[in-house]
Amino acid sequence: MLTGRRVLIVEDEILIAMELMDIVEDVNGQVLGPVRTNRDAIRIIEQERLDAAILDLNLADGEATPAANRLIAARVPILVCTAGVLPREMRLAWPDLPIQRKPVEARRLVAALATLCERAPA
Repeated sequence: MLTGRRVLIVEDEILIAMELMDIVEDVNGQVLGPVRTNRDAIRIIEQERLDAAILDLNLADGEATPAANRLIAARVPILVCTAGVLPREMRLAWPDLPIQRKPVEARRLVAALATLCERAPA
């Protein structure tokens, strides 16, 4: 389903990041990262071609709004993966951001990523 798709994982908790990596790689996706901070995410966004991103809302350096802004400016589809709720600023700016609740269910996560990749602008 994700064969050859380049997916950035932005998650500061290592065990969750490893689980997300395994899920993406199990369906032949290519993982970039994982990264734990907005700063590292932005560096990859600026340097690499991405097909999608899995974005946690709370990163090691704060709320993920800076990374989300960069991803949206680069037209990279975002799948928010969180146990929390979308911060007000993000909810108002991007009311249609898809969200997967933690703990993730692999099949649903893959289906959501595949849908995002299909809809992504060329």
